[in-house]
Amino acid sequence: MRLKPRVILGAFDETDTPLSWRSIAGSSTSWLVALLGLLWFLTYQYCRFAYSHDPTSYFFDQAHGYERRYSLRREQQAYQFIAAANSTSASPIPTQAEPLMCIGIATVARTSAQQYVRGTIGSLLQGLADEERRSIYLMPFIAHTNPSDHPIYQEPWLAAVSNRVLEYDVSDDDRARLQQLEGGHHFRNKSMYDYGYLLEKCHETGASWIAMLEDDVLARDGWYAEATDALSRLRRTTNDNGWLYLRMFYTEGLLGWNSEEWVRYLGWSVVSFLVLTAILYGARIKVKRLQRSLTNRSLTNPAVLCVCFAALPAFIILYFMAGRVSMQPWAAGVHRMDRFGCCSQGFIFPRAIVPRLIQRTRKAMDEDYYVDMLLERWADADGLKRFVVVPSLLQHVGAKSSKGWGYDHSAGTTWNFGFESHPR
Repeated sequence: MRLKPRVILGAFDETDTPLSWRSIAGSSTSWLVALLGLLWFLTYQYCRFAYSHDPTSYFFDQAHGYERRYSLRREQQAYQFIAAANSTSASPIPTQAEPLMCIGIATVARTSAQQYVRGTIGSLLQGLADEERRSIYLMPFIAHTNPSDHPIYQEPWLAAVSNRVLEYDVSDDDRARLQQLEGGHHFRNKSMYDYGYLLEKCHETGASWIAMLEDDVLARDGWYAEATDALSRLRRTTNDNGWLYLRMFYTEGLLGWNSEEWVRYLGWSVVSFLVLTAILYGARIKVKRLQRSLTNRSLTNPAVLCVCFAALPAFIILYFMAGRVSMQPWAAGVHRMDRFGCCSQGFIFPRAIVPRLIQRTRKAMDEDYYVDMLLERWADADGLKRFVVVPSLLQHVGAKSSKGWGYDHSAGTTWNFGFESHPR
């Protein structure tokens, strides 16, 4: 009788029996491969659902990521506050002699019918306790040489909720230059002048902290208590002249797996491989010595190789696909953010740094770059620390840019995705 030849793949040690394709199909290794494959597939499906809001994730879905789950509710609260203020002639709650914080908001008329500044101011004030409101000096700045060009200028609520509605009080030469910048649509240059002008007026109030906000953001409920708590901690640990700002807004899209750190990612992947391999082979040697036959048959060399060279790399890839923001989230609190910060939606400056910042905005008025670029270049040059509050205190909701045509796409995608997870 002629025997059918058997294909021998090899034996790894004296206790391993010769392996054939038929024996592999019925072996514990094949079941392990099937189990790990099923586990990877189920994890992949979970990631598709769980991380669709993470812009650093392979599974990011714009339809879900930009869904206004909290900001829409917060916007409604803000507009209700403004509507109530619009129907009363009452003055704002008086501010204490030296306010804790001056909030400056430079606003220009949008080309669309929607003026986001109403929601910005309403969200800042809605929900504040009287004591908190008394510690704030609110100064909206109508950044038009003719303030009547802004639709909100004549609306009753503006004076009712503001400590001062700022207008240009400048020399004839400066006014003529500003009109020239307005007419020529030199938005970057004019915004630099406006930033310095508003900083100067806020500094004159004597406030310890000066917050500069854009006019198309929403503040989440409880923002002021979290901001002042963060500032108190910074004051205890950092000299006011050693740091530039506390960032109130950031976008997670810049916090992904940055190419500058690939060596670190590779290093941890290799360490994970070596540690797992050592654990499995150590366990295999131990169970062989104890002659536990069932475990020994499960921890075969092919099984160990399958886990280390196939399953582990597959799960490491899935880890990176899931996104850095989801896999390595920042804890709530204050963090250093000397890199990858964007944009200029909201900063809080210590009073001590403001005079130097005003001088820099004046020097940079003829330069063709934005305020956040000015801040980052200065901080990098002088070694100034920068911080951020996590989670974000603000959301950017301006789909129409104040800079004019050509900027609307970037405006609409400047978004903090975690903000929308705030409890309603």
